[in-house]
Amino acid sequence: MSRRRLTILHTSDVHLESDTFGDTEEGGAYRGRIRAAFSQVVDKALEERADLFLIAGDLFDSNRVSEEAVRFALREIARVPCPVVLIPGNHDCYDHRSIYKRVDFRAAGPHVHLLTAEEGALLEFHSLGAAVWGRPVIDHDRSFRPLAGIPARAGERWHVAMAHGYFSDEDEGSHRSSPISPAEISRSGWDYIALGHIHLFDDLSRGGVAASYAGTPAPLHLGSDEGGTVALVVLDPHSGVLITPQRVALAV
Repeated sequence: MSRRRLTILHTSDVHLESDTFGDTEEGGAYRGRIRAAFSQVVDKALEERADLFLIAGDLFDSNRVSEEAVRFALREIARVPCPVVLIPGNHDCYDHRSIYKRVDFRAAGPHVHLLTAEEGALLEFHSLGAAVWGRPVIDHDRSFRPLAGIPARAGERWHVAMAHGYFSDEDEGSHRSSPISPAEISRSGWDYIALGHIHLFDDLSRGGVAASYAGTPAPLHLGSDEGGTVALVVLDPHSGVLITPQRVALAV
């Protein structure tokens, strides 16, 4: 099977309904800016005519968000015409309180796919010539390895993985929770790994495997009028994988 060119919009760490500044006027303004940032991310997916839209964890700041906040997220995700794939992160982890157990995200449409199998799950998108694998964060501790159990490549399709955790050059000996090592990235042999957890864009490609943190699309500071970033990823059968950080523009 010959592979077609594939455009991916990769975001993470949106942190909808952040309680960083509490129940204050400033906190409410900041949460409004986060919502505006996520709307801009969806607009970017439409603008770029993305084939896949990946949310690599922490769409929500916690599992205690309001029903109104969930409805906002579902309305925005429903605007995306391409397949949307989500994994729970450490803030919206897949434990007994999980928002993803209380809400059926397919209400946004049949194009929405949530990966919640503890051992990881693989989705096949035959029309795109692509497969997407990911694991949810259940317990954010040192024993959880986000890339553990990633299957070997199979066939000529594009192989895309999602992982929410802390990249460490300490390799296998990291003392951080949910560690991801350079060796795990390189030995996967996959085409692209969409990372979440760190709020700044970072290209962490290793051993011929493309990988990056998209960063957060939200403003990094309370008073900032500038949004964060998302990653635009193009998988081309001739030129390979190109990762480009895209600035999220917010209305002042």
